[in-house]
Amino acid sequence: MALYKTYTSDTSDEFEHNGRTGVIAVAKNSGSGTITLSHKIGTVDVTIDSFTDTGGAQFVSPKGTLKVTTTGFSSGNFTVHVEPLAP
Repeated sequence: MALYKTYTSDTSDEFEHNGRTGVIAVAKNSGSGTITLSHKIGTVDVTIDSFTDTGGAQFVSPKGTLKVTTTGFSSGNFTVHVEPLAP
């Protein structure tokens, strides 16, 4: 499953990942804040990468739940796209 969403406040979203190589793209439209991508293992979030500006990364994570968390938003407006590179 993929995630494509514009964030404007502190929040989080969880979604299932197929265990293949994935990609995250972050576009900072305005303001400030931090976007964090993590792999959720039980009650623990293991950080994969985080962004405070426009950027992107390729990542490898096992099958399971991924989580995008937004923190420290001050008039922030970020668009985030996460998806596996292969179905």
